[in-house]
Amino acid sequence: MPGLTGLKRSQFIRLGLLSLCSGLTVSMYSLVKATNEPKSTVKVVKSTVKANRLKTLSKGFNLGRWQESKFENGSKLKATLWRYKRLGLTYTRLPLVLVNFFNDQNPSVLKKDYLPVLDKIIQMHLKMGLGICLCPFDAPSELYSDPAVVAKFVAFWKAFAHHLSKTDPEKVFLEVLNEPSAETPEIWNTIQVELIKAIRSRAPNHTIIASSNLRVSKNDWNNTQALLKTEIVKDKNVVYNFHFYTPMIFTHQGATWGWSVLKHIKGIPYPSTPQAVAPVLRKIKDLEAKSAVEYYGKEQWNKAKLLKELSPVANWAKSNGVAVICNEFGVIPWTGVPKASMLRYLLDVRQILESYGIGWGQWFELDLYDREIMQALGLKP
Repeated sequence: MPGLTGLKRSQFIRLGLLSLCSGLTVSMYSLVKATNEPKSTVKVVKSTVKANRLKTLSKGFNLGRWQESKFENGSKLKATLWRYKRLGLTYTRLPLVLVNFFNDQNPSVLKKDYLPVLDKIIQMHLKMGLGICLCPFDAPSELYSDPAVVAKFVAFWKAFAHHLSKTDPEKVFLEVLNEPSAETPEIWNTIQVELIKAIRSRAPNHTIIASSNLRVSKNDWNNTQALLKTEIVKDKNVVYNFHFYTPMIFTHQGATWGWSVLKHIKGIPYPSTPQAVAPVLRKIKDLEAKSAVEYYGKEQWNKAKLLKELSPVANWAKSNGVAVICNEFGVIPWTGVPKASMLRYLLDVRQILESYGIGWGQWFELDLYDREIMQALGLKP
């Protein structure tokens, strides 16, 4: 049975793909050729991202519920942000539904309905001294195979970056895309280079968050390993990002979406040993789920094993002279995970990331008044 760290993250992407029509004509041959040709030897340009910006990206929560088509009430957001600030958080990550801003017929002109609201959200963060990372969600699958769609995204990012260029670059960060899922990191590298150039051409001072591909190869889904194959761009003002939900059989236990066995399991402990999972195994009737949990126990997941998973990321960042963040990690808190195990996992991952100087962003919505959870995240309840 293959390692559970390679399960499809795309199965857990929380939004469907948009259906976009291609309208521009760019040679498919040129994209494929650029993807397959070996990269020319280029001297690595060391990161010059300001220390205060990395500090702003050190502790964050995702505003995941804002993936909805409409933004929530402004007063509720203000109260939430004040709570974040008092907890000791330094930034939020805002998922942006592309359909609200992306004009498929004319991608160089933004849809304007939600721009005033977005501007108010950004200003609200700035007044409270919080950073904000703006990240487009819902990229169409055609982005990874159709140069016409790539051209549309280049045009979109030029327009969007131009609009955001008026915001404070010390606190506003522009993320290329949430969880790109090209068949290989090399395909995504070719596309990302063009998108980063587009962003930089209109927002010369903002720090860009580069996205690592969701999978290493067609049948190997592991975002941390894909990060190691992400191309280091010439732009100095870039931070490289990855997501971490390893092992997913623990972090996504009880999920009703994605891998079918997850809905059959709950109460999975962390750390894992054969002895620790034995009581759970006796209650599982689905054979595939039972086998997966048994394997999870034999893998013996603990802090040392998580450290081993994350150390290559830290080494990659150090050897390439770049900054790295993990702006998504966490455990689904409402599907049957034992609270003590969730607290231990959050504590272990958070401490490992911080020991490597890697900023983090917790994904799932948590009870902000739960002292134990906030303490596990190193916050001030």
